Amino acid sequence: MKKGRILLFNPWIYDFTAFDFWMKPLGLLYLGAHLRRKGFEVSLVDCLDRNDPDMPFSPAGSRRLREYGCGGYFREPIPKPAAFAGIPRCFSRFGIPIKTLTKRLLALPPPDLVAISVGMTYWYPGAVTALRLLRQIWPRATVVLGGVYPALCPEHANSWGFDQIVTATNPVVVFRELSKILGVDLGVNNNQQYFSCPPDFSLYSRISYAVILTSLGCPFRCTYCASSRLYPHFWFREAEQVLEEIEYLYQAFQIKDFAFYDDAWLFQASSRVIPLLEKIIARGLKVRFHLPNGLHARYLTPQLAVLMKQSGFTTIRLSLETTSLSVQRKTGKKVDNSVFEQAVTYLKRAGFSSSQIEVYLLFGLPGLQKEDYFQSIRWVKEKGLIPRMALFSPIPGTPVFHESSLEVPEIETDPLFQNKIAFNYLRGYDKLYQEVQSFCRY
Repeated sequence: MKKGRILLFNPWIYDFTAFDFWMKPLGLLYLGAHLRRKGFEVSLVDCLDRNDPDMPFSPAGSRRLREYGCGGYFREPIPKPAAFAGIPRCFSRFGIPIKTLTKRLLALPPPDLVAISVGMTYWYPGAVTALRLLRQIWPRATVVLGGVYPALCPEHANSWGFDQIVTATNPVVVFRELSKILGVDLGVNNNQQYFSCPPDFSLYSRISYAVILTSLGCPFRCTYCASSRLYPHFWFREAEQVLEEIEYLYQAFQIKDFAFYDDAWLFQASSRVIPLLEKIIARGLKVRFHLPNGLHARYLTPQLAVLMKQSGFTTIRLSLETTSLSVQRKTGKKVDNSVFEQAVTYLKRAGFSSSQIEVYLLFGLPGLQKEDYFQSIRWVKEKGLIPRMALFSPIPGTPVFHESSLEVPEIETDPLFQNKIAFNYLRGYDKLYQEVQSFCRY
């Protein structure tokens, strides 16, 4: 393929609920940077870009999160899939209206290739909608699908008629496959080369926050998580390179809010996180940092807590999942209650208020009993912290997936049933979830 036009496409979300919690298609943005470096003409369609001038305004979300760049997506209610008919929730397409986007696509010069990326396995309807729309407008364009969905559900992804499917998530393997498709060596043969240029946020007309990835993979093997399957080996970037990226985004786009996407941000902190935070403090950057992925409490130290406070960390979320010792041991022994309590002490001594520390608890994980939820919430509240219930969704390839399929067999054949809300409703957990959420709030 000649060095022609490439369109990067981040599709809509089809779901019961969705929220822009520092969500950006980081893989597409890195791809865009490398393609431009190689001379391709690159453009981006992000159906979830809330700052898009054609996006209807949606004010959902707390005022604090809106100040940090987050917010609600515009939603269009659509008919529920037949299998979800008994679920008393509105099903929607989140993102820019299709009619609006269609007009924009018709005005664009035809691309030679469209690269679509999908995150959650059960969000695949957005990619299928995009494929059908693109086929109508540009029948000759090559349409390539990548992301977590085809990586975890390759057979299902292959059934829709995409021209090419990239089933890898390791950046080096992904770029190797894309080089074959494009007929051009993109020059990414190791992780260092992949991160050698910053993600291309200039593809947006306006951005209110940026996302940062300082590592790949996770050393833990939690039974409900697919991180180790997507990235089998843990690897991290040099602190100086990460700092340069933050400074570039800060100066080029006046970004003040940065969210870290790492699965194991604190792991091997002495080699990566501590040097990075010390450099940020020395530079005196007036920014805010956010950690939407739960921190591993086992690796939090007094020194780290102080550095995080001094460098501008604002949103802290710790992963606890449950206070049930038996379930903690069964799911990977990532943390226990005493280790978690010690981490909270370090954060408070460093100056973080209780209202800044939120705790992830997991609802619906096989093996948890009703009383486990209420016991965990009580324990968190007694520490003066904010409990946040995260709905469990079964992820293909994880040890818990087969156990989950015994309750809802359909998750084996259609990723739509892996939807966290649908999965728990189909198990009959809806009333219990409402009780637990009420107990969290009050």
